[in-house]
Parts: sequence; C-alpha cells; structure tokens
Amino acid sequence: MDTSQMFAIMDFIMVGAGAYLMYAWYLLQFKNEIREGVLVQAGNAKRCKDIEGYRKYVAPKLLLFALCALASGGIGLYSDFVRPINSYVYLGFTALFFVVLVIFVRYIKKAQEMFF
Repeated sequence: MDTSQMFAIMDFIMVGAGAYLMYAWYLLQFKNEIREGVLVQAGNAKRCKDIEGYRKYVAPKLLLFALCALASGGIGLYSDFVRPINSYVYLGFTALFFVVLVIFVRYIKKAQEMFF
C-alpha cells in the first residue's frame, strides 16, 4: 500500500466521522438526545441536569467540528480521486481540523463539568 492509498483511507474515515458527527448534532439539536460515545461516556447521558442548556452550549461547537471533519475529508478525497490540489491547502485543512478537535475536546470537558 502506497502513501496515496493511505491518505485516501484516512480521508474516507474523516468523511465518515464528519457524517456521524452531523448525525449526533441532529439528535442533539432537534431531538434533545445526547449521543453517548460522541459527547459523553456510555451510560452518562441520563445524568444531564439541564439538557436545554447543554444543547445550547454544545450544539454550535459540534456543528463546527462536524463541518471541519467533512471539509477536511472532502478536500482530501477530491485531491485523491478528482484532481490533485495544492498540498498546502490539504495540509491546512488537516491542521484546521486538528485545531478544532483540540478546542472541541476542551469545550466538551467544560460542558461535562457544568451540566453533569
């Protein structure tokens, strides 16, 4: 397996993760369900003290994280299969994803302290 195939696999995983995060956002935003395993540990969703406050605090950040994952994976897939793009653009979107990931994890930990 060469490097381009490994990057393609990573890009497929990123798009899949972005789609799953969008699903978690949909459940949180419209059905007031906290997706266990994404936002909280399994079995902890029932312990939320204020689901509405948690939704207002986490949903916009989750949407941004999901869109960054979709964009990063989508740019990579486009570069892998349609037309190669500048490697700086690809690495820039990947770096943006990881920065948003770190910030998102910090917000989730803060939300767990506030609402659980």
